[in-house]
Amino acid sequence: MANPVVNGSIIKCSMACSLPPGAPVPKAPSYPPGPPASFIVNPSNKVMSGNQAVATIMDNQILPFQMSCMSQSNPTVQAASQAATVTAMGAPMFVPAPCTPVIAGPWSTGCQKCMISKKNLLNNTSKLMCSMGGTIEIVNTPAMKVKVT
Repeated sequence: MANPVVNGSIIKCSMACSLPPGAPVPKAPSYPPGPPASFIVNPSNKVMSGNQAVATIMDNQILPFQMSCMSQSNPTVQAASQAATVTAMGAPMFVPAPCTPVIAGPWSTGCQKCMISKKNLLNNTSKLMCSMGGTIEIVNTPAMKVKVT
C-alpha cells in the first residue's frame, strides 16, 4: 500500500548537498546531504485530498532545490570544479553549483489502478530522474491517512 502525493509533500534529491554554491572544497568521497524541499502541485487536475491538490506522474515540474547540486554530470559543477582546481594549482577541488533540476520524463511508476484524467496517480513510492544524475523521491506526504494500491 502507498499514499497519494499531494501539494506540500516533502521531496529530496540524491545529488543535493548542503555545501554553499560556489564554495570550493577539496574533493572527498561524500558531502553532507541537502535538506528536503516542498513539492508544489498545480491544482489543474481538480482532485483534492485534505484541501491539497493531488499529483499525477506527469506533475514533474520541480522547482530548484534551495541547496547545491553535487552531480559530476552537471556542466556547471564541472566547469566550476575545473576552474577551482586550476586556481589551486592542480589540487583537485569540488565546487557545488545551484540546483536546477532537468527532468526528461514522468515519475515512475505511480499507482497502476488509480487514474486522474487518464494519468496514473502519483504515490509516495514513485521516483523521478533528473538528467543531471540525481533521483528525486518522496520523503513524506500529508495524505498519510489515504491508502492507494
